[in-house]
Amino acid sequence: MNAQQREARRARLLVPSVVGAMVTLSAASFVIFPLIPSLQDNLGVSTAQIGYLAAAGFGAALIAELIVAPAADRGHARLMAIIGVVMVAGSLALSALATSGLQLIAGRAVGGFGFGIFVIAASALLVRHDHARSGELLGRLGAGELAGIALGPLASGLALAIAGPSAILAVSAGVVMLALVPVLLGFREAAATDAEPSRSRTGFDGDHAHPETGGIAAGVLGFDVTDADRTQRFGSAAPRTGLDLLRSPRIVGIVLLYAAVMIPTGAYDGIWPRYMADIGAGPVLIAASYAIFAVPYVLLAGWAGRLADRRGGVSAFWRGLIILLPMIALYAVVGNPFVATGMGLIESTGQALAFVGAAAAMAHAVDPARAGTAQGLLRGIGLAAATVAAAVSGVAYQAGGQALLFGGTAVVVAVVAGVGLLLARMRRSR
Repeated sequence: MNAQQREARRARLLVPSVVGAMVTLSAASFVIFPLIPSLQDNLGVSTAQIGYLAAAGFGAALIAELIVAPAADRGHARLMAIIGVVMVAGSLALSALATSGLQLIAGRAVGGFGFGIFVIAASALLVRHDHARSGELLGRLGAGELAGIALGPLASGLALAIAGPSAILAVSAGVVMLALVPVLLGFREAAATDAEPSRSRTGFDGDHAHPETGGIAAGVLGFDVTDADRTQRFGSAAPRTGLDLLRSPRIVGIVLLYAAVMIPTGAYDGIWPRYMADIGAGPVLIAASYAIFAVPYVLLAGWAGRLADRRGGVSAFWRGLIILLPMIALYAVVGNPFVATGMGLIESTGQALAFVGAAAAMAHAVDPARAGTAQGLLRGIGLAAATVAAAVSGVAYQAGGQALLFGGTAVVVAVVAGVGLLLARMRRSR
């Protein structure tokens, strides 16, 4: 087998390796949530601390994705993925040994940081692997993440019938190390090429359908590109953060779109088991609700990515928002756990379009040489929004129940998304 054939083989391995590893890490990161009611009883964890538990994971991932993300554009994506897997496994081991709520929160923070650097490494590799299909590939990555969200909580919820929370977390720590196999086999950078010229330091000219289509999608006509700095090519000394990208109002708009859809993730992912238990759900239904929620996302994420590649990421986002927003508001008044679980099917469809649309919009807007930095900025600021939402979610639910938690979340999402859409659709001043 010559060098060219080996390179082609590695390229074929990349996408299945990334998706397989993502499923494993995502499942491991979410096994703890169905265990929360039992952990509350065993360790004396308060409802407010549940919010802090979710916030710790989001906050640590935020730090990783804002500060460490540029390393993925300097040739360190594979190393980042390996470290991420080890940190997620370590966080589960720490959680298994926890004797207090604070120790659980610390373990969650370690896992959040590891998951954050893994996702950025995976995103950067996929975008550079085939930029013309970046939306579709990021959609597959998102589908892998949601598949893990389905499998992890379902497995841990069912395992509660035969084992305690600590044993389940310890076993999960061992299982997540299996993700090292696809990482070591398939996580390789695509061969460097000069076939696609860079267009600017801040990125391509807007959230178009991919430049090969020649079309302008979603009303986004371009990004402000006024600096004369030379483009930073992959592997060179790129800026240490992605904050310079925020000079473009349209990039700010795309970031706000992603933040808007991350707000409900932070606001009620951690509280969901408590909410479902309060309206009459048992452990099995709580675990099943995560799995059922994930099904439409897993099935539709690839299609959502192709739609974003063809029509523009912002176009895919607002279609998802129309579906997502009413579902969030309706949770405020629903008192039947089976109805709430069924609503998750509809909400998941909107999440697929909105999440993948925002990620694809960023991928289309920024030079692939800075894909890791750009996706890290996007996810980092989104996680900042989720962290704030998670930190107040327990207090909000404790003070005002489901009406305050879900009703307030719907209002905030509508405002942030509205501002983001206005900025993302602004015409470039000549």
